[in-house]
Amino acid sequence: MRIVIVGGGKLAYYLIKTLRPYKHQISVIEALKDVSERIATDFDEVSVFHGDGTSIRIMEESGCRHADFYIAVTGKDENNLVGCEIAKKRFNVRNTVARVNNPKNAEMFTRLGVDKVYSSTQILADIIEQDIDYDGMRVVFSVEKTSKFIIEFVLSPRSDACKKTLAEYDFPGTSKVVLLTRQNGQVEMPRGDIIMQADDTMLLVCDEKDYDVIWKKMVRR
Repeated sequence: MRIVIVGGGKLAYYLIKTLRPYKHQISVIEALKDVSERIATDFDEVSVFHGDGTSIRIMEESGCRHADFYIAVTGKDENNLVGCEIAKKRFNVRNTVARVNNPKNAEMFTRLGVDKVYSSTQILADIIEQDIDYDGMRVVFSVEKTSKFIIEFVLSPRSDACKKTLAEYDFPGTSKVVLLTRQNGQVEMPRGDIIMQADDTMLLVCDEKDYDVIWKKMVRR
C-alpha cells in the first residue's frame, strides 16, 4: 500500500513508526528542512520530500498519483484541506485523511469531500461525553449519523432477562443484541433461540434515552 503523509511533526513520526512493521510504501512531505532530514535519517525506507504538501509538482514526485492514502497532518487546517482536495481531484487518491486543529472545521472538511476527518480535541470530548453514569455499563461505539449507541455490560443475575430467549424478551425501546459472550468465552451471534444467562457479556445497540431502563432491568446488581 502506498501512503503519502504531509507534515513531519510528532504525529507523523509516530504514525510512521506504527506503520513500519506492515511494509507499506511511505512518502513524507515536510516544509521544514531539519524535520525532513530527521525523518530521512531515522527511517531509511521512507521517501522524504522537502517542500509544500499542496504543491502539485511535489505531490507528483512523492507518488500521489498511485497513492492509496493521502494523510494531511500539518498544523494548518487550510493546507490540510487544500492538499486533500488536490489529492482527490487531480491525482484520484483513493482515501484522503485530514487532521483538523479546530473542531469547528470538521463538518466543512467532510462536505468538501475529505474521506476521513479527525480532531484530537473532538475525540477527547467524545470520550468524556460517552462516559455514562451507570456502574457496570459503558458505551463502546457511536453509530455514525444516527442516535444509536452500542453499549456493553454483564447481565445481572437479578435481571428478568436471565433464562429467556432473545425472541421472547421484551428489550427496552428499540434496543437489540449485537453480540453475546458467555463466561467461558464462547461467542454467540444473535438468534431468536439464544437463551440469556447470568453474567453473559452483552453488546446492545440502543438509544441514549433507554440507558436508564436498560441499566435497571439488565445491569443493576
